[in-house]
Amino acid sequence: MIEDLLVITEAGQAIYSWHQKGNNEDFNDDLISGFLTALNSFATIERGEDIKSLKLRETLILFEKKEELVQKLTFVITTKNEDVIELLHAVVHEVMDQFILSFKDVLDKEFNGNITPFRKFDQNITRILNYYGLDTLESLDKEFSQENFLKAVLFIEPKGGNIFFAKANEYINKEKMSFLVPLLVNSSKLLYKNNLNQEINWLTLSTVENEILLIDIRYRIIIARIYKSQFILKTQEILKLPYFSEKSKNAYLKKPQKIADKFKNIHPPPNIKQLFLVDLLGKIFFKKVIDDSFNYDNLIPETISFLTSSKKSSEEIFKRIMLISIISGVNTTTICMNFGNFALILLGNTKELNDFQELQKLCMIIYEQL
Repeated sequence: MIEDLLVITEAGQAIYSWHQKGNNEDFNDDLISGFLTALNSFATIERGEDIKSLKLRETLILFEKKEELVQKLTFVITTKNEDVIELLHAVVHEVMDQFILSFKDVLDKEFNGNITPFRKFDQNITRILNYYGLDTLESLDKEFSQENFLKAVLFIEPKGGNIFFAKANEYINKEKMSFLVPLLVNSSKLLYKNNLNQEINWLTLSTVENEILLIDIRYRIIIARIYKSQFILKTQEILKLPYFSEKSKNAYLKKPQKIADKFKNIHPPPNIKQLFLVDLLGKIFFKKVIDDSFNYDNLIPETISFLTSSKKSSEEIFKRIMLISIISGVNTTTICMNFGNFALILLGNTKELNDFQELQKLCMIIYEQL
């Protein structure tokens, strides 16, 4: 987590500062700014190089310079958690870009001593912390200590798959995670942003051994968590269903109407508004529509694409069969239940379907009906 953030002029004056709650009482902005500026100037004069970081006993100080405008600025971040250095480097560059963009006219002229205009940047800091998931870091230790429920967490850069931060209490293949998690996110965005015009809040998939991959999509980062479910799925009974045995799977492919007839007696919970039984080519064999305010039929191929990506991710990351995958959008939640060569797709309102553990239980109700 960021403890303190300073923006310092070439003369050593702090024109903007932000402190984590409780830190500002012991932090003298002007004194610290003057000291850091003098230290950096000494390094430049004596060694011909800038200071990029400074390690104290408990605190690490990061420096980044921005010298394109009339006012040459140094951005300083302090932290007590060295594990998040790569993440903080990305954050400080975001801060630099937004600060310059917000105050370019003021910064591209000689400093007049007035720092009042810069105070409104606090709202940008709050946004940036959320963009990069820094608002979640403080709770991680508590999450890891809760009966081993949380197994791992990774902060992944969406475009390149770079891992900025990782913490785990068991082995995780980071290389596979860095490739497959962005792939899943992109697959879901093809469905939601391109067709439903919705942003995505989170994704999840769960395996037949109760492992859960939960993906929190932020503006600048993907937060991937791996859990061992506290809600024990009756997976062995599910795997005994004929849809998962090779012999029955092939038989249903030859006579798909047989499987459609079995699903006609399903009674989904009232918060499920549409239900589709489809094969992996996207052909619809059975559907039940309670709310016809939108037509989802044409989106089945993109949904199958997401399901396929989820299955692949489950096999590569966990070496398990995927049971359920879910997309939670701003307005619509899509649930994909695996039935071998077929899938049951459930749709509902996100306001009623927003807890992934409750959604697991909902899926178990449907599996039990079969």
